[in-house]
Amino acid sequence: MAEEIGGVRDHLANERTQLAWLRTGASVMVVGLAAARYGGDGKVTVASLAAGGVLVLAGLLLIVFGTQRYRQVAAELREGTAATASATNGPTVAALGLLVALLVAGLLLFFA
Repeated sequence: MAEEIGGVRDHLANERTQLAWLRTGASVMVVGLAAARYGGDGKVTVASLAAGGVLVLAGLLLIVFGTQRYRQVAAELREGTAATASATNGPTVAALGLLVALLVAGLLLFFA
């Protein structure tokens, strides 16, 4: 019984993590749309469209990565292994990629 409860908790935790990836990706995409629409000076420019595009792409990549990771961890939980769950390279790279996308978008908006 306790083993079954632990398995359910692991699957629910994996699902909550997936939802956090989706929420973060969607939020980044919304910021990208706002940047494309309003830009640095309130006008639509090539720089604001490029900055928005960078952020929308970054949000999409976060959603894709989160979904791929969710599926991989779910499969490992079903098999009784947890190699992906303890690996932190993927989320670290995703966070660095998001930081770079935000910096590029900021540079495009404020210096172009």
